[in-house]
Amino acid sequence: MEQHFNAQQTTTSDEDTLVFASDAEVTDEQQASWTVLIVDDEPEIHQITLMALRDFSFQQHKLQFISAYSAADARHILEKNNNIALILLDVVMETDDAGLVLVRYIREQLQNQLVRIILRTGQPGQAPEHRIVLDYDINDYRAKTELTVQRLTTSVVSALRAYMAIEQLAQLNENLEQQVQARTEQLQASNQQLQQSLAELEAGEKAGKQVQFKLLPPPHFHCAEYQFSHALYPSEFMSGDFVDYFWADDHKVVFYIADVSGHGVASAFVTVYLKRFISAKLERYQRATCDHVIDPAAVLAELNKELLKDKVGKYIALFYAVLDTRTAEITYANAGAFPWPLVLQPQQERYLELKSTPVGMFDFASYTNQSLLMQDNSSILLFSDGILDVLPQQSTEQKLQHLLQKSSEQNDIAALLQALAIDPNQPLPDDLTILKLTRH
Repeated sequence: MEQHFNAQQTTTSDEDTLVFASDAEVTDEQQASWTVLIVDDEPEIHQITLMALRDFSFQQHKLQFISAYSAADARHILEKNNNIALILLDVVMETDDAGLVLVRYIREQLQNQLVRIILRTGQPGQAPEHRIVLDYDINDYRAKTELTVQRLTTSVVSALRAYMAIEQLAQLNENLEQQVQARTEQLQASNQQLQQSLAELEAGEKAGKQVQFKLLPPPHFHCAEYQFSHALYPSEFMSGDFVDYFWADDHKVVFYIADVSGHGVASAFVTVYLKRFISAKLERYQRATCDHVIDPAAVLAELNKELLKDKVGKYIALFYAVLDTRTAEITYANAGAFPWPLVLQPQQERYLELKSTPVGMFDFASYTNQSLLMQDNSSILLFSDGILDVLPQQSTEQKLQHLLQKSSEQNDIAALLQALAIDPNQPLPDDLTILKLTRH
């Protein structure tokens, strides 16, 4: 069952009365609104929600409501409406997990990644919060008893900001003027989301660690005769280091290692920012609208600009590279990553000395692409600077020499850590990350 409502206020001499107009009565001005789908099998929840949000306005737009009283009704509505911005979704309806099944249907069957979803439940025990947040692509999870008008309004504002930001990203290639305006709004929204998410991560660092580690690539990744592997050990619950590798197209693999200044929750959230930034580049590359994702110097330059504009207050030491599996050529650029990449080739072991500036530090920083041909039976090792903090040698030069020697003697990361007498299970002074690429 589908019902449409537009919330508007009319005033009499005695009292304010809430009126819900039919579709035929909606004016052109009211058409510019955010569409919200309420899915709940309790009619009083619909009425309470409508009353709570009757005066709500975001970006000068009111809310237009659609009501569904079961998950089955919601499916039919979602199949016919592609402009729904937000779903306020009950968990327990026809079945104990009807709402969760509907979330899977929206994300996986309808492939709708745009609509924002806030789960509401009157029976929290049926769907524990920590498991739901990790396992389902939702934006908020609230018990109905805690949703005061203020909290409901805050949750809706956060969801609509995220919806607006994602929608703008999808429209960036339509018009240059729209692209500039949408990008500015998206960065402002991202900064607000950053501050909010940092506070949330501080309240639940263990859960945050699980979320962050889900963004990491698989520990081992094979492509043709090449093999990637990595290890990441945070000094706290969450890490300011990050590592990734992925196919950009049929023959190019992107890989990078990043070290955000500081460590802990604040730095960890910047790694999420970085992951989203690179993912957006990859999406545009695969839509053939931008090829920056395979241009390391261009990626670093744009990331530097965006970090400064967004005033994140953090900088990132970042080594970014693209491997062409057909030619064995690696194109790379460095943004202050140290120790330098270690190249282990037959009869030759050396560091790629690339002095440069981290992204997010100076607006005048510039970056240049370099290239390297990867020989058979050779490896490249990338380290975050946490490796230097755990080596016993006195000088940096001695540490680098010791690291080179031990790296050339070991075949995998676990053996290397053992040879360096590093126990990652013990407390570390700084985040420690290692990425290895081998050509067999």
